[in-house]
Amino acid sequence: MDVLMVYSLAALALVLFLFVLIFFQNKKNQIRFSALEVQIESYEFIINELKLANQQQQSELTAKENSLQAWQLEHRQISQQLEHRIKVLQEKLTQTHETIEQIQQQQPEDKLYSRAQKMVKLGADVEELVRECDLPHAEAEILIAMHKQKNT
Repeated sequence: MDVLMVYSLAALALVLFLFVLIFFQNKKNQIRFSALEVQIESYEFIINELKLANQQQQSELTAKENSLQAWQLEHRQISQQLEHRIKVLQEKLTQTHETIEQIQQQQPEDKLYSRAQKMVKLGADVEELVRECDLPHAEAEILIAMHKQKNT
């Protein structure tokens, strides 16, 4: 019976050793499990923070898109107003050019009368005005008479 008792004690010691080994392995696994739970919680926290940041950026992006659309609308309206003003100014410019052309066509006569007035001031007589300025005799006499009337 001594051998049986030794085998029993050895078996009991082996079972006890295995129990202690399993206990420490279980303790080690619990520590790992706790560490993993903490890590999962920190990842969840980070994920929640990233979701909040994403929502804020989405809100900012939406606000900027709305602002951009308003800006584009405003500039489109300004562009249309400027196009209208340019069209009006081009029409006025065309009218001004036409008026200038009409005036330029009338200017040769005006130049003749201006030259005739200068000649009268310098003392030209009727015959000289008729010859140099191609004026009718009566108009030359009227210019001289008006000049004399101004000076008196």
